[in-house]
Amino acid sequence: MATDSNMDFSRFLEDYLDDSREGFQTINNVLLALEKDHGNIALLDDIFRVLHTLKSSSTMLGFSDIVELTHISEGFLALMRTKKVAVGMETLALLFSVVDTLEGMLREHAGRGGGVDWGARLAELKQRMGAQSEKTADVSSGQPRPPVGQAGVPAIEEMRSIRIKADLLDLLFNQVGELIILKNRIDTLVSGNADKELKSVLAAMRRVINGLQDNVTVARMVPVAEIFEKFPRMMRDLALERGKEVDLVLEGRDIELDKGILDAIGEPLLHLLRNAVAHGIESPEERRKNNKAACGSVRLAARRLENQILIEVEDDGCGIDTARILAAAREKGLLKREETDVSPEKDVMRLLFDLEISTAGEVTGLSGRGMGLRIVKTSVRELGGTVEVETQRGRGTRFVLRLPLTTAIMQMLMVSVGGHIFGIPADIVHETLETKAASIQAAAGGQVLILRNEVIPYVRLNEALNIQEESENLIALIVRRGNKFMGVGVDAVLNEMENIVKPFDLIAQQFKGFSGGMILGDGRVALLLDMPTLLGFETVKEHSYEK
Repeated sequence: MATDSNMDFSRFLEDYLDDSREGFQTINNVLLALEKDHGNIALLDDIFRVLHTLKSSSTMLGFSDIVELTHISEGFLALMRTKKVAVGMETLALLFSVVDTLEGMLREHAGRGGGVDWGARLAELKQRMGAQSEKTADVSSGQPRPPVGQAGVPAIEEMRSIRIKADLLDLLFNQVGELIILKNRIDTLVSGNADKELKSVLAAMRRVINGLQDNVTVARMVPVAEIFEKFPRMMRDLALERGKEVDLVLEGRDIELDKGILDAIGEPLLHLLRNAVAHGIESPEERRKNNKAACGSVRLAARRLENQILIEVEDDGCGIDTARILAAAREKGLLKREETDVSPEKDVMRLLFDLEISTAGEVTGLSGRGMGLRIVKTSVRELGGTVEVETQRGRGTRFVLRLPLTTAIMQMLMVSVGGHIFGIPADIVHETLETKAASIQAAAGGQVLILRNEVIPYVRLNEALNIQEESENLIALIVRRGNKFMGVGVDAVLNEMENIVKPFDLIAQQFKGFSGGMILGDGRVALLLDMPTLLGFETVKEHSYEK
């Protein structure tokens, strides 16, 4: 059994690790800013604060190697602040190395080291900084003074927030979901049989549960800056490795997203940004030849659109060579017979996601375009989102990720098909109508629904799900994804309800068209349909259809 002192140390270590990671991110951001403006030495104060705090915390934990490196780094910064050491690319590169070494030492102390000799790395950094430090007497022999303005007591506003473990928040969120399931069961059990007083109590219970759900949901929302700000340093290093100049522009950092979704999109965004550097942005020489600025631009932006978050990764590079995609697909025999004449740009882009091909002349540790994009599509789809791509040869490429705000608790439209009950995300249902109010006609490759002079692809859900039982298809749902619409035939719309979605395990994920399951009020299990996958939205043309 753990003692109280062990538990206290464990908590302190976790806080120390979290604070240190945030501090390293701050230092990286400051160094990137100084690379663009060497004269803004006031920014060094922010680095000084981080190092001073890290040194104090590391002293308490007995991490002597981190204490030593932060101490000599403070001395080096003191020389830079007094302009006795110039702020230039060489000194900034040295400070980047300090950050990398501190992060490595931190991993080692946390038990996640990779067997690197950090003592040798420390000696190397001391040697590189030592020559400069010795030029000024006693700068590093005493305690460097923290920048003016560093207070010992945090501001009142800062004290109003506390750090909560993500797994505890997940547990609370799951418990709220279980409450919602119980609420739905109670509603089913007492439906039509409850007296006035019981109905009043149940209504009060619903209000409390809804309020709790709203508050826990808000608590899980975090700004995308948490992940966006990890990328500038990475992009700098990748560009240097490839001999390119790249400016990463971040937009919409304050947009908030469910932490679970934000954590899950880290790898997809990493793939897209790596691709932008490796395959999109040209070398400075090539860009100048094409009358472009030598420094390429990559834009990472987030914005909210109704109940979705749109994340865009856009570069001003060479664009995607669609002809090479088709050639590679044909060469590998990956095109079906009816696809050999694929020509519309959007169909070609679909191949880029679906086929494991690379149009690059080489596949390196930096990137491998075909498999990377497949990972992007799979990851985004598992979150209930979609990914689109637009490209223009010689002008650049733009990827758009459409993501839900949250995935665990969702508003569902419950439908019946052939005696089976399914859930459909309510936010994608644009309209419901009786099929007799619209004209359904045969068309090449399927059926279409004609409504208010618009022709919309139409799919019978029982056929899409291969349900053999008799189905009447009395109701048509107009399902929307962006500017794409489809008609979906179902037997009946039962009700709209809120429920918790349980994701499938790895085995069940092999069955395409379903994204999870839920427990209904009567205890039965219903499946949540993954409509974009089930209906093949990639092949649907955009419409200007409105009610």
